[in-house]
Amino acid sequence: MSRFPADPSSSRRKSVAGTRLFIVGFVIFALAIVGNLVWQHYQKQFVYTVMVDGEVLGSVSSRQDWRDALVAGQKSTEERLGVSVILRSQVDLTRTRLAAGEKVLSSQTLAQAVEAKLNFVTELVALTVDGKDVTFLRTEEEARQVLPSIVQDYRKSLAARGGTEVLSITVLEKMSVRRVEAPISRLADIQLAKRVLLRGTDKVETHVVARGESLWGIAQSRSLTVDDLRRANPELKNVNSLRVGQQLNLIVANPFITIRSTERYTFIRYLPFVETVREASSLWPWQSYVEKAGVYGRNQVVVEIVRTNAEETSRTFISEQPLSSPAAQSFVLGTKVFPAKAGGLIWPAPGRITSPYGWRHSEFHRGMDLGAPYGSSVLACKGGTVTFAGWQGGYGRLVIVDHGDGMVSWYAHLSVISVSEGQAVARGDTLGQVGSSGRSTGAHLHFEVHLSDEAVNPSTHYPPGG
Repeated sequence: MSRFPADPSSSRRKSVAGTRLFIVGFVIFALAIVGNLVWQHYQKQFVYTVMVDGEVLGSVSSRQDWRDALVAGQKSTEERLGVSVILRSQVDLTRTRLAAGEKVLSSQTLAQAVEAKLNFVTELVALTVDGKDVTFLRTEEEARQVLPSIVQDYRKSLAARGGTEVLSITVLEKMSVRRVEAPISRLADIQLAKRVLLRGTDKVETHVVARGESLWGIAQSRSLTVDDLRRANPELKNVNSLRVGQQLNLIVANPFITIRSTERYTFIRYLPFVETVREASSLWPWQSYVEKAGVYGRNQVVVEIVRTNAEETSRTFISEQPLSSPAAQSFVLGTKVFPAKAGGLIWPAPGRITSPYGWRHSEFHRGMDLGAPYGSSVLACKGGTVTFAGWQGGYGRLVIVDHGDGMVSWYAHLSVISVSEGQAVARGDTLGQVGSSGRSTGAHLHFEVHLSDEAVNPSTHYPPGG
């Protein structure tokens, strides 16, 4: 067999062909990578705008991101509430180019938005009032506990004051339960359901009283009336006794249900005793004392009370039985006006001390109140010069007399002022008449004595025998 030598040109051709094939493959591979990068970059310019019930929720990178967030949000909601939920929101995804400055929702923000914005519904038990669904609970068992719990609380509140026999408690509206599909945001527990029925809302809004605030000012700042605040806070008996730090409810109740109750209330009626007064000219009025204490008489009274939502609407007398008779009181009244020694102070108005100098409830009483009859003459306790005669805030009509040596006397709540500023007065001169002007609950004289601009106890200037 003959052998021929290899053709060098053929080998070269095969080598060149292989090189060309490699280069072509490499170029195609490189172009594919570049094309993919370019495509990914192009795709990143586009996002999906999520619309929930016609409202823009935000933008997501892909449909899959949205689906993942939706599944996670639904699962989290079900675990939190312990019920199965169904999405009832209309959701639309629209592919759009990412606008300048627009950001894609992060996974955390997206998850929060899903739970907050989407309308998940579930099967709940509605508590209805006259056919209207008012509040929703997980189970029929829970729903049927709400009304008995309200009635039990109401019964306890009536019995709390004592002497009360609850005869009947009736809810006037027709109430029932039924299974319905409802938004999870309406799901309530028993306590919340009770609050909704009794107040007409589950909303809670309060105001903490600050120093210097009044009920009128709080009402004005909240676009309410004082009557609104009274209805929202039935425990508020005295509108003038707000405490710093006291919490006021700002939601006026408009209950879904009307509770009618009838109770038999037994209480003690106290009968006033007669007081005999024996005058003692040797005693100052502040030295007056009870010689023999009186005793109130006692009658046991039974009435029947009808209430609507805790407010009394009628009271019927049932019986009254005497238990004890009143016993008279003997009172010794000091009538001394002028001091035995020259230069002493005279008593500025006829009457005993009804409120002494010192702490009174939560405020300091800078003087003493004399229970003098309306229109009685008010006398200068000592000679001096009138430095003020007019109206001054809670003092009402006020006269101030400077007696010299740092001593000043004040006479407040007057009905009439008989002197003027700059006028010189002698001890015993009439300054005006007893009244009830300013912050006052009845006719009396508020009398203060100041030494070196400090209010002191006036009674210390009326020593026994002085």
